[in-house]
Amino acid sequence: MNYQQLNGCSIRDGFNQFNADNPHIYKAFEEQALNAINRGRNKISAKLIINWIRWNEFLRTSDQNFRINDAYQSYYARYFVEKHPEHAEVFEFRKLRNEESGAYMNVDEKGQISFL
Repeated sequence: MNYQQLNGCSIRDGFNQFNADNPHIYKAFEEQALNAINRGRNKISAKLIINWIRWNEFLRTSDQNFRINDAYQSYYARYFVEKHPEHAEVFEFRKLRNEESGAYMNVDEKGQISFL
């Protein structure tokens, strides 16, 4: 089964809903990405940031059911670059296999993303 069959919506729609319901997750993602950039890192792993957030949420909250879907990692990176285009080079992007078109699909041969 794929994401849509399991959840009744696309990964992008699932991410958008999760992000709307949990704005503190993007805030933490943005904070950690900017922290890494400000410390001189020129390549960042969205997966590493998400796992850092998971760990801190695990320690901070008593909600045993809190989950961040792995499918959302690349969307958080894309959302970060949409908000901070001056840092477009810190993440490597590939076309998303689950989507055929859309702003998040415009990735050039160098891995740079365009939101047009």
